[in-house]
Amino acid sequence: MLPAEKFARPHVSAVTFLALGAAALVALPPAAAASASPRGLGLPSLTRADRYVLAPSGRNVRPVRAAEAYGVNGDHVTAASGTSEKGHDLDAGSSTAAKADGVMTRQTGGEAGAAFGYRLRVTPGRAVTLRVEEAGSATAHYEVLVNGTVVHERAPDPAQAGVWSGDKAGLVHYDVAVPAQLVGSSKDMRVTFRNTGKPGPGARVHAVWTLYKDGQAPAAPYGGTVRNPSGAYRNGTTTLGSNEYGRPYVVYDFGQEVGGQIQVTADVRKGSPRIGLAFSESAQYLTTASDYSQDPVGLATETHYLETKNGRSALSDPVIRGGFRYLMVFLDGPGEVRLSDLRLKFTADPANPDLDGYKGAFLSSDDTLNRLWYAGAYTVQMSTIDPATGRPYPGQEGPVRNDAIVGEGDSVISDGAKRDRMIWGGDNAVADPVAYLSTGQAGPAAGAVGFMAKGQAPDGQIPGLYLTDKFGYNMGWGEYAAWWVHNYWTHYLYTGDQAFFDKWYDAMKKNVAWLESNAGDDGLLSMKGAGGTWGYGNEAGGTYVSSLYVKVLGQAAQAAEAKGDTGLAGTYRERAARTAKAVNDRLWDPAAGAYKVSPSDGNHPQDGNAMAVVAGVATGDRAASVLKFFGDRLADPHGDLTVDRAGGAVPQYISPFVSAQSLLAHSSQGDTAGAMSLLRRTWYPMLGKAQPGTLWENVSRAGAPQLGSYTSLSHGWAAAPTSFLTNQVLGVAPASGGFRTFTVLPHPASGLRWAQGRVPTPHGDITAAWKRDGGTFTLRVDAPRGTTATAGVPVRGASEVRAGGTVVWRHGAAVKSGVTVRDGLVQVPGLTGTSILTASR
Repeated sequence: MLPAEKFARPHVSAVTFLALGAAALVALPPAAAASASPRGLGLPSLTRADRYVLAPSGRNVRPVRAAEAYGVNGDHVTAASGTSEKGHDLDAGSSTAAKADGVMTRQTGGEAGAAFGYRLRVTPGRAVTLRVEEAGSATAHYEVLVNGTVVHERAPDPAQAGVWSGDKAGLVHYDVAVPAQLVGSSKDMRVTFRNTGKPGPGARVHAVWTLYKDGQAPAAPYGGTVRNPSGAYRNGTTTLGSNEYGRPYVVYDFGQEVGGQIQVTADVRKGSPRIGLAFSESAQYLTTASDYSQDPVGLATETHYLETKNGRSALSDPVIRGGFRYLMVFLDGPGEVRLSDLRLKFTADPANPDLDGYKGAFLSSDDTLNRLWYAGAYTVQMSTIDPATGRPYPGQEGPVRNDAIVGEGDSVISDGAKRDRMIWGGDNAVADPVAYLSTGQAGPAAGAVGFMAKGQAPDGQIPGLYLTDKFGYNMGWGEYAAWWVHNYWTHYLYTGDQAFFDKWYDAMKKNVAWLESNAGDDGLLSMKGAGGTWGYGNEAGGTYVSSLYVKVLGQAAQAAEAKGDTGLAGTYRERAARTAKAVNDRLWDPAAGAYKVSPSDGNHPQDGNAMAVVAGVATGDRAASVLKFFGDRLADPHGDLTVDRAGGAVPQYISPFVSAQSLLAHSSQGDTAGAMSLLRRTWYPMLGKAQPGTLWENVSRAGAPQLGSYTSLSHGWAAAPTSFLTNQVLGVAPASGGFRTFTVLPHPASGLRWAQGRVPTPHGDITAAWKRDGGTFTLRVDAPRGTTATAGVPVRGASEVRAGGTVVWRHGAAVKSGVTVRDGLVQVPGLTGTSILTASR
């Protein structure tokens, strides 16, 4: 069963990243210039797409709202302070204080019925809200009691899955409403956390607040207040006041992913409390400890602190926070501070002088498609960093930093905004084309590709990772040496940068020779001695790396031909054919209708099967069988799983990086519906209201971040929707260096009425637009001077195709020389200037 059948819904879209190849163009006299204006198709102005741009217009960015602020943070107890616990009459029972998720927590342990509790101050006779910060867990199960009555059941939550190092999910918070009658007439109440019969790790609580929307704070030493929470960013002031046990806070929402340095003016009226700045990409993981942003997880506090002094002073956080949406500002200690002029110095995409002035554009009749294009573009912008602001590795206990050197120059494309903030070759395979197509900035991609080539080992391997200036180039990701070939060739296709191409051509040849040295006599590739692949230690002779090798050998052959080295190109293609044969002979499982992970692992992976189709290893019936396997065995409500069974070399979850390949496999076989289904399940939910508006690193089977709060929710390798919508749905893709020749071969999704876009090239902008109107499909292409296009329109349902008013195809046969039918399109080569193709019944 195909995914489209299993998860059928009415939405439309598609996704992949470009499978680049040379297109053979057949000479044809240029089409007659169309008399229609650029708006001849009757479409909205392309400038309407500007409203989808997420990038700020300048470097100073302010919050859009105060998302959470209570007038009275009435009382606060934390397991991080023995004094705080003692002051709240801790009833410890058998509980212990121990670190979890990087902070001190009070823990019941895994014994059924185990409990601990605190006495917290309240306002008699008033309903109150409890805010609880705890170590996230997929299996914790306990109850919250107030004065002996259960008010909340903390049930197991599969969305709080942790990372590979134990169950570290990061701190989360939840609220509990306590009715007035349960509070009663007393000035305090007993709050108890008690394990159920199957508690998992039990309660692991970091802090508890009593909160009111308004009113008077309890008398000292308890209590905290917040006045005018929006004032700090709205030309006013926000006042935070606290006694010994209070911890007043405001949560500010920037509306989407941002990154940089927080700046604020502080007028200290009493005491000298530190100002805490806690960050999170999602509301779920916003706590005083922030979400995880460094490796190893759970080691260092992710929260920044600003020291204050009496009087008024302008404060600037010295540490960049690479990616967040939500900011919690709180007082850490007794005192009173008035805050004003709260803002962010935006530091992403540092070398771009026009952050929101995109050179490329996309607009269609589907609002969600438009949002996805710009979400992917902004995801890559957020991942574009000053190479002197990477994350130190490994992290150290104490305050976090963003001051490691991870490259050179003024800007490079890293993997993710908040982490790892390093150059990873596989991630760049997705991110680089997005940058070319959106901001039009080629320097960050060139910087990353060239910097990795500078680390080439004597044996020819180009590293897949530069692990900060402390450790240098890392050879542990052999698969990414193959992706470097892809990135090198992609850069040439999009930019036509001949100097760059020539500079690294010999490095490419040596890198391909190293890949070949890892191939067995039969051609199967092994990365086992080179650290493995994107997400797992690869088994020798694996389907994925062997098929990837076939793919990049094809790209290396094209590079050799561009250099005039036809003999080497032939050698590369011979090796590709040998390896493809070995994959088919040794790794195909006819019973499953899919390829195995490797000769020693009989599970069936998404990455290997998708890459086999993309690389042309699987063709015909085998390619069709792979797509059916995806629908029958891998399709899940939140995306396609990475492998059909858990427990083997490949972990089982949902990877947008791998799914990009899977979607390309669908589209290469004409299965647009399957691609739409996968996009709808995997990427659409990332645009949800509480999310940062950018695209995630990975997804769990529960539809949550797979690695808990460690997950990067703005990760370049997830940005494939942008390039696919331009390259496939709109249909514009380079065919030779710098778009000197290019194709416009749209693959319109069912239900999509029109699409249009702009593609920046070294020769000028390509603009393209298509529209369906009843039984007529019209495509307009505007090619810059010095370029030539091959364009196509769908053959299905058409009886005639015209180019510039001239019939070129009719009733199943070409009327003009060179016109062909391929991939479901009537393709017309040799187009220059402005051309209009029309397919009609």
